Amino acid sequence: MTSTEAQFTAIDDELHPVGDSFYETETFWFSFFVPERDIGAWIYTSIRQNVGATAGGLWMWDRSATLPWDIPFYENFTALKMPTIDGQTLRSPTGARIDTVEPGMVYDLHYEDRDRISLELRFTGLEAPVPLRKGAPPYPVASHYDQTGHVVGHLVLDGERIEVDCYAMRDRSWGPRHERGYQRVGYTWLASQDLSMLTFSAPTATSDDIHSGYIRRGEDVSRIVGGHRIVGRDPKNAWVETLDISVVDEHGNEWTAAGTARSRFVLPGATNVCVNTLLAFDVGGETVFGEDQDVWAMKQFRSARQRA
Repeated sequence: MTSTEAQFTAIDDELHPVGDSFYETETFWFSFFVPERDIGAWIYTSIRQNVGATAGGLWMWDRSATLPWDIPFYENFTALKMPTIDGQTLRSPTGARIDTVEPGMVYDLHYEDRDRISLELRFTGLEAPVPLRKGAPPYPVASHYDQTGHVVGHLVLDGERIEVDCYAMRDRSWGPRHERGYQRVGYTWLASQDLSMLTFSAPTATSDDIHSGYIRRGEDVSRIVGGHRIVGRDPKNAWVETLDISVVDEHGNEWTAAGTARSRFVLPGATNVCVNTLLAFDVGGETVFGEDQDVWAMKQFRSARQRA
């Protein structure tokens, strides 16, 4: 990666100044997993300073269900009051708390529901946050950074303590974000101690070409400049069952990964659907866990399921 790219700094852990757009949105996303139980999860906070509202929450899924009301835990608020920020701590009215331990690298995560769940995790970055290049979809205007990390800790759900020790992704974004006009997006990542891979694609009816992303091997991070995905879909529901990825980085190195779905969750938006799938990837004989976010305009997803 070049030194001229925008670097994530300590101030980027805070809320950013906003323009005059009604749709100015700032997001804090952390994922975590319990692979041996096929559990996937998000902690998600979305803030609209010009509106004065916070959205998001926490959701956990496993193989038992795919819909919000059936999965083990789902809270996704739409219009709560603004979060409070005290030094390096952000407290969201959703129940989330993010403590910045080391800017850009280490975060303590907490979540408290009124009666069902409590959570304490630490995210430690495996690489510095990587910026999505300006003008690249799916966020051509907003600032957007991605970062994989080691996540350890535990949660208590309905009285059951569940230990967490995984490698997962977080992102940070700020800028205008609308709720109409969604296009197809494939956002796929996988991570281990020695490897991180993130790919962005724009699927169509005839192709699924990867246009950007990054690879980390050890401490070396390089840009993905091209590639392709082959997606095997469930014949009834049109969601991802298998995912073969082939990419080329900026140095001409080729990388492949073959993923098999372990569990999934259908996350509805106002006009879109995001199918989040936990996958086990084979990377040169090593099993590496990750996630695919399969984003559709709702009418497209309906049509795909009708054709299946």
